Amino acid sequence: MRAELRNRLDAYMSQIRAADTSEIPEIKSTFFGWYNSVSEEDRAEMEPFWDEVKKEAWEVIAEIKELMKELIALREEELAEARKMIDTIN
Repeated sequence: MRAELRNRLDAYMSQIRAADTSEIPEIKSTFFGWYNSVSEEDRAEMEPFWDEVKKEAWEVIAEIKELMKELIALREEELAEARKMIDTIN
């Protein structure tokens, strides 16, 4: 990928990651204005970048799902312990 395209994409991702929620719509709007102005060839050249972004996103989602499962299991263990304590009191 050409350096100018890569720099623009990297800058966009950095802005999105550092932005407050309220700033994201403006950042996206500005970026997609630029993105829609580039040629089809340039967009095709950027496809591997977007594929990598998607891959990373799915990896993060999978990690979050695993962490949620762990939290649920811990919560269930805590509830079971609390029930045992209640049963011993009663």
